[in-house]
Amino acid sequence: MQVNFSVQSMEELNRLSIDRQMELLGELANLRVEQFYGAGDEERFGRVQRGPKTFYRVRIGDLRFYLEFSPVGIFCSHVLPEHTFRDFCFRCGFSSPNDSSAEKNGALWQFLEEGEAKKNGSQSEFTAK
Repeated sequence: MQVNFSVQSMEELNRLSIDRQMELLGELANLRVEQFYGAGDEERFGRVQRGPKTFYRVRIGDLRFYLEFSPVGIFCSHVLPEHTFRDFCFRCGFSSPNDSSAEKNGALWQFLEEGEAKKNGSQSEFTAK
């Protein structure tokens, strides 16, 4: 299948070395659609609903790829570093990191507490996917 990339995803990939880009694209090209529909590792694969769109997430290394499937191929709409605030905002449906609705969402506070716990060497049970 053909894989197309959004401007955001290309910008993120272009920050990496050519070798790392080729490694990631090789892993992406070897994925099977069935892996996204329950036949894969639940920690590595997931779904994010953003309005009418469903994005399929795959973790490859320390990046998360958010994909859309169509009859003509795969569209990679976002590539986001794992465990970042930008990734958290995308997964939780906030329009931007400055979205005021983020303050009202309990998951934000869990995310922040998890970061603090990691800094202090303890574990948290936050598991937003």
